Amino acid sequence: MPDYGGDCVFNKMKYFFLYCYEAAEKMEERTDSFAEQRAERMEAFRANRQEAEGKAKAKMDEMRSEAQKQVKEALGKVGVANKDEISELKTLVTDLSKKVDKLAKK
Repeated sequence: MPDYGGDCVFNKMKYFFLYCYEAAEKMEERTDSFAEQRAERMEAFRANRQEAEGKAKAKMDEMRSEAQKQVKEALGKVGVANKDEISELKTLVTDLSKKVDKLAKK
């Protein structure tokens, strides 16, 4: 029977599978490296997002406070009573009503 170089084919297949195995190991190493890099980028992104959210919230609070101040000033200039003034007036009216009732009973 003729020899078709079975040893040669076997050696080539052996080297091919070794090459595939090494390539798979390299791919696994790269995959792990990419996963670590992605995790680091996500952590940095989350930290930046939280910082930006904090700044935005502080700016919104500042703007809200300024708007309330300006509305209060504008209403004061127009002559509209604010919440504190109305509350104070309610207290004065209640006290006055109690005194009138007391005087009426005498």
